[in-house]
Formats: sequence, structure tokens, C-alpha cells
Amino acid sequence: MNIVDELHAIASALGDAGIPYAVCGGIAVTAHGATRSTKDIDILIPREHLPRALAVVAPLGYSIPAGPMTFGAGTPGERHVQRVSKLSGPHHLILDLLLAEAAYAGTLDDRIDVDLPGGRITFVSRDTLLRMKRLAGRAIDLADIEKLEGGDA
Repeated sequence: MNIVDELHAIASALGDAGIPYAVCGGIAVTAHGATRSTKDIDILIPREHLPRALAVVAPLGYSIPAGPMTFGAGTPGERHVQRVSKLSGPHHLILDLLLAEAAYAGTLDDRIDVDLPGGRITFVSRDTLLRMKRLAGRAIDLADIEKLEGGDA
């Protein structure tokens, strides 16, 4: 599986279904100019579009959902994620659908469209990506912040 091809297929399916979305996570770090490899696809969507989003990515092979995940429950940093996976032979790819609510409220208001050779994809803005990385606060997120704020970007 090629993660770039998968990203284009997912973005196209969401766009064709009229689902507002924005790519975030490691792929967005790369789109904003910092070197970053990743093994999953992270996309923000509104909660009300979650059932439809799961339905439109299922024909692409993303048909193995995990239980809903909540991080930072009950805190100002509360975040909600629905993970769905794709298996193709020995290959496994994770799609994390981050819900644009709680700590991520308003994140879809600040998006940018990027024209790539495979088509147009919508990403979170650099400022929104930095805010999301600060909320997550893992070592990889702190490294991404450093790269985005000067080291590598």
C-alpha cells in the first residue's frame, strides 16, 4: 500500500461525499515543509459526519473499526478519535478520524487546499497543526513542533 495513493483516495471519497475534512498529523507536518515519516493517516472531520465518513471509506478497504477513543477526558485537552484500519495481504494501514470538537473545536475553520500531482487535498493550517501538536504533547509531537518552528521547516 502506498500511503500517498491511500491519502488521495480517502480525500477524494470524503470530498465527493461532501464531508468537510482536513488532513492533520504527520502527513500535514510534511505538507507544511518539515521532514516527517508516518505510518498512518490522520483526518479531522465533524462528529455529525462520522457515520457517513466511515461508510465512504469502507469501499476503500477501511472496514475494521476500533472502539471510539477519548484522550484527556474531562480536561480542556479532551480529544475524540475513531480509528479504522485497512488490511491488504500483509499490509496494515490505520486511518484515524479525529473529531473537530472539544479541544479540536474550530480546527476545521482554518484549512488550506493544496494542489498536488494526484489532486487537491485539504490540510489544517500550520497554526492549527501546531496547536494540535501542543495538545497531544507526545515526544513525536514536540519534535514536530521544533521542526515546524524552525529546525527543519
